[in-house]
Amino acid sequence: MKKYLLLYFLFIFSIGFSQQAKKSVKALRVEKKPTIDGVLNEEFWKNADIAKDFVMFRPGEGTPENPNKKTVVKIAYDNEAIYFGATLFDNTPDKIPMQFGSRDTFKNTDFFLISLNPFNDGQNDFEFFVMSTNSQADAKVFPDGDEDFSWNAVWNSEVTINDNGWVVEVKIPYSQLRFANTPVQTWGVNFHRKINYLNEQYVWSPINKSVGEISFYSGEITDFENIEPPTRLSFYPYTSGTLSDYDGDTRFDANFGLDIKYGLSESYTLDVTLIPDFGQTAFDETVLNLGPFEQRFSEKREFFTEGTELFTKGNLFYSRRIGNTPTDYYDIEDELLENEKIIENPSTVNMINAIKLSGRDKNGLGIGIFNAITEKTQATIKDTITGVVRAQTTEPFTNYNVFVIDQQFNKNSSVSFVNTNVMRDGSFRDANTSALLYDISDKENKYNVRGNLKMSNVKEDGVNKPGYAGYIQLGKTFGNYQYYVEYSRANENYDIKDLGFIRRNNYANYEGKISYQIFEPTKTFNEYRIRFEAGLDYLSSTNAYTGNDFELNAYFSTIKRFFLEQISKLT
Repeated sequence: MKKYLLLYFLFIFSIGFSQQAKKSVKALRVEKKPTIDGVLNEEFWKNADIAKDFVMFRPGEGTPENPNKKTVVKIAYDNEAIYFGATLFDNTPDKIPMQFGSRDTFKNTDFFLISLNPFNDGQNDFEFFVMSTNSQADAKVFPDGDEDFSWNAVWNSEVTINDNGWVVEVKIPYSQLRFANTPVQTWGVNFHRKINYLNEQYVWSPINKSVGEISFYSGEITDFENIEPPTRLSFYPYTSGTLSDYDGDTRFDANFGLDIKYGLSESYTLDVTLIPDFGQTAFDETVLNLGPFEQRFSEKREFFTEGTELFTKGNLFYSRRIGNTPTDYYDIEDELLENEKIIENPSTVNMINAIKLSGRDKNGLGIGIFNAITEKTQATIKDTITGVVRAQTTEPFTNYNVFVIDQQFNKNSSVSFVNTNVMRDGSFRDANTSALLYDISDKENKYNVRGNLKMSNVKEDGVNKPGYAGYIQLGKTFGNYQYYVEYSRANENYDIKDLGFIRRNNYANYEGKISYQIFEPTKTFNEYRIRFEAGLDYLSSTNAYTGNDFELNAYFSTIKRFFLEQISKLT
């Protein structure tokens, strides 16, 4: 009996030990702010705890760093910001590449990456990249590992190169982060270092690439004490004016408006824009679209690019619908009476105001609420004989709404509900879409089931047209061999284009994929993967066969940095 008890306690101890194996580093509170100059000469840096013993992340996994290329990181903080001082040793500093690039671009450089998770939940990281040229990149990371580089924080960095390698010094203000208001805090963190000329990347807290997402493997920053989230309130008033002269008629237009951003709590942020002027927004590139589907354009208006990750779930919110071309813009020509001509036909709709509230709390609950109102848009038409001028509505007063609730759990699972609604004044069409989305993995992140069910309804000319769409996917997400099978279907009335983006409906598709990849280099290859995909397509309305798709993809990377990717596709 004693023998079994001893084995039992040893087993429990081994579990506890494995759970405590997460790496940690202490943050040092300082009174005097460091000068961000890439020189760690402040006295307090000598007393700071050290994050060290990096291991390989790519191409191999877990190999200790080269003694001549060690990395050490120190962390300090005060009431305003968190500071990082990193020394990246390199016995060949002349080989550190220095190709300059713009923000959020990765050129021929080394980089140092700070991946922060203030809630320490393993699924909502903030990434801060500093290149060896001191150019910056930053991103928010979604639970599935996707990075959103449209997020741009305000933070400082400086780099110096010396005979021993290079040094990075970083300041990240608390105002750019979201964290809990508690006396003592522990944040998730990981550090990456890319040595470009060796094609190697190292990481502080080891990562198992064959299981789960990178953010699961963060270490921890401990000993944060008595820091408080700052009041996040900002106002951005603006004004603009245009003077135009056409055929002797001079016209002056003045515009003014206000943007407001307010942090309701450490988790949720309210954004408001009043009478916005997007006249300075970059134009879309001209695209010749000869295909049967609508061309999708990226969003360039800042209000619609920041803090919108919740609203993009399920692809039901395409922000370019708001303020786009009026619904009846192209129909005016066909509706002209005899002797009439178009004097003015605005090609865009003006937005009166918009608000969005979004965020996620420490329990993984994400909430997003969006509302926008656009004004009535009219074309001006003139009778060339009588001189009578009339106005015809091309887009009525319209209200756009989006509501999202998303619960994350088990570090790599979520369930979401999304509702979008478009209400147009008068007899113009209205639309509503509701969706349930799920993405669930087991606790070991080895198997996954994901999918959604979407219900749309369009009311036009007094007639309701309900539609549906959905899919389910089952897969193995760990190890050298990975695979999934998927079934998706949409009926012919499924329509989300009033506020979403849709390429087609009326389909019933079967799809599968199997792949093999290595995570450790061989004598010849740094990495390689082989993937085979197959799909069969049918019409939902008649079950008629419409086609197939078979694809074989092979990718190889050799020790000498030779890359080869071959894609064979049969449809």
